[in-house]
Amino acid sequence: DDLGLFTDRPGAAPTVRAQADAIEIADLLLGTAPPQASVDAQIRRLQGWQDATTGAVAPLDADGRQQAGLGFSHGDVAYHVLSTGYALDLLGSAFPAPLTWVTAATPERVVEFCESLPWATDAWGAGHHIDGFGTAILWTKRAGHPIPAGVEEALFGWLLLNTDPQTGMWGSATPDRGILPVVNGFYRASRGTFAQFGVPLPHPDRVIDTVLRHARDPRWFAPGARNACNVLDVAHPLWLARGTGYRDDEVRELAARLLSDALATWVPGAGFSFREPSPAARGLIETEPGLQGTEMWLAILWYLADLAGVSDALGYRPRGVHRPEPAATLRP
Repeated sequence: DDLGLFTDRPGAAPTVRAQADAIEIADLLLGTAPPQASVDAQIRRLQGWQDATTGAVAPLDADGRQQAGLGFSHGDVAYHVLSTGYALDLLGSAFPAPLTWVTAATPERVVEFCESLPWATDAWGAGHHIDGFGTAILWTKRAGHPIPAGVEEALFGWLLLNTDPQTGMWGSATPDRGILPVVNGFYRASRGTFAQFGVPLPHPDRVIDTVLRHARDPRWFAPGARNACNVLDVAHPLWLARGTGYRDDEVRELAARLLSDALATWVPGAGFSFREPSPAARGLIETEPGLQGTEMWLAILWYLADLAGVSDALGYRPRGVHRPEPAATLRP
């Protein structure tokens, strides 16, 4: 209260993401901005956190001050391109400064960037940064700032040429986590590129095969083991790859089951926790309701409900980070 900032849950430190999650939740459930501050004040705060030279939004320290010296290679800075950018968009505004991640890029640098990501050891981390860069292209296009020739082609060209035709995805399984990082990384990379710009996936049926196989892994999908990240990263790819009729019955059955289980975890007056509550997870911070869990599960519910054919019953449709429609096209 003393800083006038949202926190993910009572007792947590304020974060940039918490401000954005509050804006997303209010937009979904209230149809307006969070009532604790004026729209103008929330816009000024988010815009004031953007570095005027680079366009980056750095994370906050425990006292609510921004950390210095961080660029787009930092994981939080990369995610703030999504969370802060879409929060401003929902408030009817935008980043005031250009994102040099894109405006200073070249096709050669984009290829080097894609090649430098840890696809073999951490495909989720790789997809995380692809999502950030793709979304930086979105805000650059929306603002009318020039994008160097060949940058978009280099990004999509690299992704198309490096898609594994067996999985429809990018990256490699790991000995300890199986294909979890591949599926999770695919969600992030495809969200910020193919989904965000309305470009068809190269191998949608293989994506469905991979996701359905992954969803049978009890390490991540047994009752009590599920969290928002892992379920979203199944729901969105299945939704994005839909339309061919391939394995539709299995997709609907999985979506209905995950939807029913997720609805049972809502805590009245508090929302959703990031991780599904269970006796084995009792006492973990991840099982406490908070803004991140609520924002993510509300989006998950929509995608699962749409796959199951009942999304109209929800009374809302995501408009921010998890919007189902493309946010722009690559060509006018």
